[in-house]
Amino acid sequence: MRRFIGPITVLLLWAALTIGLNVWFTMNPDNSQTNLIVSIVYMVLLLVIIPVGLPMHSRLLEVLLMLYALVLGVMDIAIFLNMKHTLVDTLGNAMLAPFHGLFYFENFLGMGSFAIYAVIGFFAAFLTLAAGVGACMVQPRE
Repeated sequence: MRRFIGPITVLLLWAALTIGLNVWFTMNPDNSQTNLIVSIVYMVLLLVIIPVGLPMHSRLLEVLLMLYALVLGVMDIAIFLNMKHTLVDTLGNAMLAPFHGLFYFENFLGMGSFAIYAVIGFFAAFLTLAAGVGACMVQPRE
């Protein structure tokens, strides 16, 4: 059981951070620089999970991150295309809520929200690829 304490701790922190950011962006819906910084820090922390899983020998952590990123990309596309379905509405809003701060740039870019959804989609694709490579690099315990 001791060998699972590290991955379980990281998963609990990741879940708490995601839920906390959903609450933060519900309480602070304005597009401000603070929300932008919070979203960027969340993106960096998602990328930091990849090298954290390697010394813990946790392939499960890498695979869960890869699945999270894959679902994030799918929900990003579905919301951008205005898909109307209960699952897309509930899961999509929950998945994209931590990235709400990126919409601070919506007024500065000539392309509007398309560019923001494209950035989220590219990040999701990169995170999927990086977590997949991380899962392949995990060495079994000796």
